[in-house]
Amino acid sequence: MARRGRGIQLLLALLLAGPWWAVLGIAPASACASGAFASPADQRVDTVVTQETAVLSHRDGVETMIMSLDVAFDAAGTTIIMPTPSVPTVTAGSADTLDEMAVATAPREKVEHTIWGSLLAGSGSGGDAAAPGATQGVTVHQQARIGDVEVAVLDGSVDGVTAWLGENGFALPDTVAAELPAYVADGWTFTAVRLADGVEITGRMDPLRLDFPSETLVYPMRMSHAAGNDQMIHLFLIGDEAYRRTDAAASSQTTERPWVADPYEQGHTWSDPVLREMTGYDPTATYDPEEGPAMVTEFVVTAAPETITTDFVFEPDPGAAELVPTYTVTEVITVAGIPVGYLLVLGGVVVSALLVAAAAAFVIVRLTRPRARS
Repeated sequence: MARRGRGIQLLLALLLAGPWWAVLGIAPASACASGAFASPADQRVDTVVTQETAVLSHRDGVETMIMSLDVAFDAAGTTIIMPTPSVPTVTAGSADTLDEMAVATAPREKVEHTIWGSLLAGSGSGGDAAAPGATQGVTVHQQARIGDVEVAVLDGSVDGVTAWLGENGFALPDTVAAELPAYVADGWTFTAVRLADGVEITGRMDPLRLDFPSETLVYPMRMSHAAGNDQMIHLFLIGDEAYRRTDAAASSQTTERPWVADPYEQGHTWSDPVLREMTGYDPTATYDPEEGPAMVTEFVVTAAPETITTDFVFEPDPGAAELVPTYTVTEVITVAGIPVGYLLVLGGVVVSALLVAAAAAFVIVRLTRPRARS
C-alpha cells in the first residue's frame, strides 16, 4: 500500500507539473534665422516665429542657405532682417527642397519579429531688380520682388541702413535696430524681407535662397536677441562630414542632433535639383551603397533670447557617430494565422501530456503487476 500511495503521488505531481513546465520552458520572447521679425510700430500686429527652418551647405568658400519661416502676420511692412558676412545673391527657393530634406531625414522603420500576438488578430505589422546704388551712406546691392515678398540687400552705417529701410517701407523698431551695430562693425550685409504690397500670408512662407562667400559655415542669429519669446531653429547642414556647433553661445542653449548620416546610404535618392546641387549628387554616377555623396547633420536648437549672443558657427565633426532615428514595427510570425508562440505552447502541452500519460501507464503497470512469491 505504501508503494501504491507513493505511485499515486508521483502521478499527481506529473499531471500538475507537466503543463506548467511546457509553458515556462517556452517563454514569450521577441527578436531583436536667423533674422529678426519687425512689425510696424504703428500697427498692432502679432508676429510669432513658430519654427525657423533652413538647409545650409558650404562648398568652395560659398555658403548656400535655403530659408523658410513659419510665420503668422497680416500687415504690410512686417520685416525680416537677415545679416550675412558678405553680399548675398537672393533668389526664390522652392518648398520642394525643404520637403524632400524632411523626407530624407525622417525616422527609418525598424522591424522586430515576435512569435506572440493576439489569437484573434493574427499577424500585424522673381521680379526685376532695381539698379544697385549708393545713397546717404548706404549701398543697395539688390532690390527686387521675389514671389510674395520684397527683398532689399544693403549695407552701410547703422543710421544709413535704418533710414533707408524706413523710407522704403521696411519697418525696423528700436529693439531690432539696437542689434545692427555689431554686424555693421563686422562689415556684414543685411537682407531685408517684407510682404509685397497687397499680399497677405498666414502660415508657411515661400523659401528664399541666399548664396554668399563665407570662410566658415555660419547661421546668423544675433538679431534674435531682440525676440520676445524663445526661439526654435531647425537646420539641416550638408557637407562631406558631420558638423558640430563651435560658437560660444552653444553651451547655454539646447542643441540636439537627431540625424547624422548620409540619406543616400539609408536608401534615399535625391530628386530635388537644388539638393542635388548642394549634395553634389550626380544621378548618372554609380555610388558605393556605403558611401553616398554627402552627409546631412540635423540640428534642433532651442534658445532663450538672452542666450543669443553670437551667431551659430559650425565646423566639421569627423568623429561624430552616425545617428539615424528609428521607430519600431512589430510583426508576428504565424502559421495558418496563428502566432507560432501559441502553437509551440500547445505542442509543449501535448508532448507533456503524452509524457505524463506514458509515465502514469508505467507506474500503473508496475503497481498492478503481480508480485512473485518468494
